[in-house]
Amino acid sequence: MTLKLHFGKKVWDSFSLLIPVVLFSASFFSCQGEKKELTDRVGNPLSTGKVVSRNVSLSDTTLIYASYLPKQYDGKAKLPVIFFFDPHGEGSLPLKKYQSLADTYGFVFIGSNNIKNGLPGTYCTQVFQLLLKETQARFHIDEKNIFTAGFSGGSKMAILFAQQFREVAGVIGCGGSLPFSSDQSPGFYYAGIVGATDFNYLEMQQSFSVYDQMGYDYTSVVFNGGHQWPPLAAMDQAFTGIEIYRMKSQRLPRNEKWLDKTWFRMQDSLSVFEKKNDPIAQIQTLKQTDRWFNGLRNLKEIKSKEYALEQSQAFYQEIKKRQNYIEKEIQLRTEFIKAIELRDIEWWTNEVDRIHKSASSQDEPLAMVSSRLLNYISMASFMFSKTDLDDVKLDDAFKKIKIYEMSDPKNPDVYLMYARYYLLMDNRELMVLNFKKALDSGFNSWQTYQNDSSWKELFEHQEIKNLRKN
Repeated sequence: MTLKLHFGKKVWDSFSLLIPVVLFSASFFSCQGEKKELTDRVGNPLSTGKVVSRNVSLSDTTLIYASYLPKQYDGKAKLPVIFFFDPHGEGSLPLKKYQSLADTYGFVFIGSNNIKNGLPGTYCTQVFQLLLKETQARFHIDEKNIFTAGFSGGSKMAILFAQQFREVAGVIGCGGSLPFSSDQSPGFYYAGIVGATDFNYLEMQQSFSVYDQMGYDYTSVVFNGGHQWPPLAAMDQAFTGIEIYRMKSQRLPRNEKWLDKTWFRMQDSLSVFEKKNDPIAQIQTLKQTDRWFNGLRNLKEIKSKEYALEQSQAFYQEIKKRQNYIEKEIQLRTEFIKAIELRDIEWWTNEVDRIHKSASSQDEPLAMVSSRLLNYISMASFMFSKTDLDDVKLDDAFKKIKIYEMSDPKNPDVYLMYARYYLLMDNRELMVLNFKKALDSGFNSWQTYQNDSSWKELFEHQEIKNLRKN
């Protein structure tokens, strides 16, 4: 399998393993000074600047969602809306994380509590359709400015809804993607965000590659991190891309002053990478500038710099090195899936130790590949462990939980797995001990696990309930 990264008219057989990105904030909307008593369109009271974690639908009590109205929402002017989808159905999580961006850019935020991983696609589509109607019935929404966003499985849902509903103007997809066809235009704007050590990094880069091949406008953001909702600054850059798209598509009046600030900040980012002598980061910054400002600014100098860098020996050598790492990463991922079943703990101990050492390498691309491999092993062993526990294959499950622990020792889910294993082994003492380790490691997703049938027996155990009370 060859993954291709495109620069201009040339196709380079590579993906950038780590694209350093200078993230910036860009204020566009100003907050209104006075607060007025508000009601929704059917007379229910509203408040701005506050995340409401649980709204029950006016027409269907099974439809539950979180909402955030920006401070400038006045119940008169129609504002853009973005629907967020969390893989665990925690609708308020992204709203709380990014609420400052709602105020900055003047967006209404809606987070679904119904849509989550593991549900049938047809059901999720029906829920989104109801949620869209609900939002339009309650709030003053600009129907030309409807967007979706999601993380991991939620990202796939956000893309799916954009493909199914013509009302959706664009998507912010984080840490997960669906295959895009190179045969036809997607019909919506795409902003993709991924962590440099995310096990879905290659999947996201493949989506970027399709957009490059077809010459579509899009935004790509890579941050220093793993499989997670992006940090605020990364999401802010995605919103910058959305704002520019809205201006280009006449969904928002052009703001030349704001565009100038954005332009100059991109030039500042380019200067930083030039000083660091990082040709990959320079190319990516130039390409993003080209996509954003095509039709808005004179790009002759930008294109000239792109061409000169693409011809440089430094760029060629760096691309070739990263391509070799990518090919090895793909090969090892295939081997590791088989090894989870076939190799013993001694083999895994040696292999994981070797990868941990590589993840600390001064060679940054090698370190990123190694970290992604560890995260991939973590994800795969989690899934295999859960399946074995569901099937009560306890010996097989214990081995895979050990692999999980070796690859991702700080993950609280490791110790939840152990707790469930010891529950099935009827060892209450070790069950409680490992659940306490999960709590000490930062576990706090009680509601998510309580609603999962696989974990119900553990979380309804009285001794586990007592831990929550304490």
